[in-house]
Amino acid sequence: MSNGDSAGFSRGAVAALLAIGVCSALAVPQLAALFSPLVFPALFLLVTLSLSLTTDRPTAILANPEPAVWGIMLWQLAFLPLLVILIGWAIGLPRDLHLMLLVTAASSSVFAAPTIANHFRLNGRLPINGMVVSTFLMPVALLVFDQALEGEALDFPIKEYVFRVALFLFLPLGISILINRLVKRLPKQASETSYNLLHAGAVISLLVFGIGIMDGVHHHIQTDPSRVLSLFLVAVGFGVIAIAGTACLFWSLGRDLLLSAIILSVHRNVGLTYAVIGTAIAADFAVYVAIFQIPMFLSPLFIGLGQAAYHRPRKPMAEAA
Repeated sequence: MSNGDSAGFSRGAVAALLAIGVCSALAVPQLAALFSPLVFPALFLLVTLSLSLTTDRPTAILANPEPAVWGIMLWQLAFLPLLVILIGWAIGLPRDLHLMLLVTAASSSVFAAPTIANHFRLNGRLPINGMVVSTFLMPVALLVFDQALEGEALDFPIKEYVFRVALFLFLPLGISILINRLVKRLPKQASETSYNLLHAGAVISLLVFGIGIMDGVHHHIQTDPSRVLSLFLVAVGFGVIAIAGTACLFWSLGRDLLLSAIILSVHRNVGLTYAVIGTAIAADFAVYVAIFQIPMFLSPLFIGLGQAAYHRPRKPMAEAA
């Protein structure tokens, strides 16, 4: 993912910490309520620190991304949303759920995508490039497909939208460039320590966001469990559509590109989208964002456990007997 990934942190420990955090927030409503006011500040820090940790400056990546990124982005932020629109129309999906599914498809890849790719022992450059490029293409994709689906679905002024994009994307980008330049000028040991601190800050920010965003889920489970189930099925349905479509499209291009494309396409940063559009598409969009985080926070843990089991030395048959 970044310089921070090579700084000695245990990916398994981080994955376990995030999984414990989100499960604790679900089990203890008071914990989620305590962190709820910190959701957007934590997200701002997460965006800033994650961009600071990229090996190449984000501006350099945006100016000259990996060639394969354009193919993945065309699928991820153009054809996949179109597919979601058509499927929603075909099955008669309710408009609010259809919008949530479409917004998910138009969202950028999560900042943890390169780390997830690392669990599969993939080259990190493509996931890093894809994460950065999709993050800054996301505002355009949201506006385009908002108009494609019945138009004016995002119920707030364009000035507010531009302000939120500037606040949660371009301001963190500017700060991250300054941090990146400063850290790279430090002596080697100080630079490594700085990347350690930045990585720790990003993990803590993600944990705070994941816990705080769960506030309100308990109330919906008690008052309208069928709605929670519907939101969960939308999240799962998006994952199924993204995996199936990506596999069909990229199957012949080799394992590494296929897995990278699946990781970037499935793991979407709906939290950042929520910061940009708020509850403009539905009153309970925050609950959907929280539900969408559950499989995302747990996936690195399960991937890590699966990798560990797969690479565990196997005893010879005779010895096992």
